Amino acid sequence: MPRRLALAIAAATGIVQSEPMTLSVGLQRLETGNNGLKAQTQKLTTASELHKATFANFLPVVKLDAGYMHLDRDIVLDMDPIRDAMIQLQTGDAVSLAKLDYAMKNPTNPAMPAAGQSAAKNAAMAQLDAALPHFVKTSKEQDDWEASVTAYQPLFHGGRILAAERVAAARERAAGSDLDRQKNDLRRDFTKLYLQGTLLRSSIALRNEAIDAIQHHRDRARTMVTQGMADRAALLRAEMALADARTSLSDDSAKLESISLTLAQMAGQDEIILPSDTLPPPAQTDFDVAVIATEIGKHSPLVRSLAAQQDVAHKAVAVKNADFLPEFGAFGKYELNQDAAKAALAPCWVVGVKGTVSLFRGGADWHGHQAARSTEVELANLREEAESALLAQAKRQILTFRQSRTRFANLSTQRDLARENHRVTEMRFEQGQATSLEVVDAWISMQKADLDRLAASGDAWISTQEILWASGRTSEFVNLWNGARK
Repeated sequence: MPRRLALAIAAATGIVQSEPMTLSVGLQRLETGNNGLKAQTQKLTTASELHKATFANFLPVVKLDAGYMHLDRDIVLDMDPIRDAMIQLQTGDAVSLAKLDYAMKNPTNPAMPAAGQSAAKNAAMAQLDAALPHFVKTSKEQDDWEASVTAYQPLFHGGRILAAERVAAARERAAGSDLDRQKNDLRRDFTKLYLQGTLLRSSIALRNEAIDAIQHHRDRARTMVTQGMADRAALLRAEMALADARTSLSDDSAKLESISLTLAQMAGQDEIILPSDTLPPPAQTDFDVAVIATEIGKHSPLVRSLAAQQDVAHKAVAVKNADFLPEFGAFGKYELNQDAAKAALAPCWVVGVKGTVSLFRGGADWHGHQAARSTEVELANLREEAESALLAQAKRQILTFRQSRTRFANLSTQRDLARENHRVTEMRFEQGQATSLEVVDAWISMQKADLDRLAASGDAWISTQEILWASGRTSEFVNLWNGARK
């Protein structure tokens, strides 16, 4: 690409100037600078961390609970009313025994005097009062602190924990497949644009060459008109051809500018990316449909991405299966700040085993399970459809590749003939045996042959890239490209 064209594009867009760039370098910058790839890479990191987090579900959960409460008053446990009732009950029993003892000792007068009964009652009450302690305790003060350590160890959760770990692992693989798919797609899109830019670069070179040649012919035609050796129609024909060539050059330059900006945006570059590679002949290779079909099933990032998502859905079914099974776990709790009053009402520590089973949830478990199975079937169908569509596309592109390569070979011969025709016509014009129209037409025919040949080569390379994309082998394109350019 002429240096002046690069400068013109930079000046028109205000983007920092860059030297022309090879396809290899451009693809490297694409993979390091594309923001979409950065986001997908971060998504893979997130999925990896979430997968690691699932391993914690196999381990016990230990928590420290602490809190402070301010009550409107102390909570007091007063057992004295019960003590008083017991004393009264026991005193009555003692008086009855005293009366019985008195009657046995005084059979003639068995009724015990009131004074004796009072004395027996007072004695019994005093004895019981001294024997039974008072119990008035503050169970919780107005300002109360609580702290405890609890632990829970899952024993069996219906396979939910293991299934959740497998789902997370499948999601991590799916994120990796999505990253590969995005890379494959971006390489395809970037390379296709680069090829179009390379084709435009070659076209611009041809059009600049045409402008120089037509200008030279116009000057000769002007001289011959001045000398009366040709009519003015010859000069007008040359001027018209020159104007057409300049218009085509301007159109191609604008298209190249747009492509250069798009390439820079895809690669996350502040500098424009101007293709520097020349367009080589089509690759000397061929593609076998059977091999491509196998590669699509094994290596296509799109198919692998759908397969990974299908695997996620399959393992999600196991998670839903756990909804129908019981859960068991061991637990323990230890109070850290339990005083004597609290210890009298509740234990300092406790351990045990508990189980839970869902008896009825309105059919939510069943429908959730069916939805998970339906998702798995849906993704399986999408995977098969993707394989079929990719194979069909690859077949079409193989046909296009072969046709373009044949067309390129035929146009090579046509180009050589057109060049020879232009050389002879130029000689005949110098000798006054050919008209200016014939010279211009000969030049246009020669340029068209060159442009058609370039287009055939470009079509072949684009088809090559599409075939490699379908089979997940876009990384191999650069080797084919560089090999053909040697």
